[in-house]
Amino acid sequence: MSESAVRARLAAALELRDAAAGSPRGEPLKHQAARLLFALRRVVPYDHAALSIPDPVTGEHTTYTNFGYSTPTLDLINDAMPEMELYDELRETRLPVLLHDVDRRRRRGVIFDVIRRNGFRDGLSHCLYSPQGRYLGMLNLSTYTPLDEHTLSLTTVVSDALAAAVDPLRPTDGGTIAIGAGEEALLIDLDGTPHPVTAGARTDLAAVLRCRARPAAPSATVIHGGQVHEVRVDEVRGGTLIRHRPAPPPAGLTLRELEVLELLSHGAANTQIARTLRIGASTVATHVEAILRRTGSPNRTAAAVYATRIGLCRSG
Repeated sequence: MSESAVRARLAAALELRDAAAGSPRGEPLKHQAARLLFALRRVVPYDHAALSIPDPVTGEHTTYTNFGYSTPTLDLINDAMPEMELYDELRETRLPVLLHDVDRRRRRGVIFDVIRRNGFRDGLSHCLYSPQGRYLGMLNLSTYTPLDEHTLSLTTVVSDALAAAVDPLRPTDGGTIAIGAGEEALLIDLDGTPHPVTAGARTDLAAVLRCRARPAAPSATVIHGGQVHEVRVDEVRGGTLIRHRPAPPPAGLTLRELEVLELLSHGAANTQIARTLRIGASTVATHVEAILRRTGSPNRTAAAVYATRIGLCRSG
């Protein structure tokens, strides 16, 4: 390949990176991924290409965007590829691999049967990661002509841009987000549908936060299911990320006192609180005294301000 052709491909790679960085705010991730995958053809002249993403809980892959592959071939890639030794190596090295670099003795199994049956001469596979090391999915390309020695380096140049295009948890403000130890997480997509990000995610918390007027971003104290949850809310490219963990009531309050505080903060009188919680009015008065003392609040208004500051809300 001529030097000018290589320069043109490198320029296309840099344009792809710039296009990813300058994606319009609010552009659906699938649209961006499809646009970038199409642009990748100027960098790596493929005949077929697909981006597949894993379910964050089960690990099962599905096709995110595709050019050229048939549905049966995509299903095979998603089901069989993760079972291959080659896939484990791709995950470990985080580097792209060309088909023609795979030892012939290892070209066995259903994936290679499909490659031969479709007449593909070469191809490329690459696992994509976030800057924090979160696995995001895999890129697979197939060609009817051999790929050259520039393909691996050029793919590496654009891999971060492709990874960002399939990362629903990428913050909209350009920062970083990590799911901490002991945290569970769910994503509320742009259509309002909750999707677990971790196995223990409480998708029912999403309804609580949506229905309350005060889910104080970036954190909230949520009473739900007889338990207190510390909840953090972040706007990400795929919607709204909710991270939560069990937490003791703040300021040394009891769970019941926290429930009283939540109602008090909305202007409820003691009699209303008593009816809602099905306790006596005198008991409510005792709880209010304890709330004022423990939160350092001189009066009910100050206690309501404290509740707002901790983003207190309650289901039911």
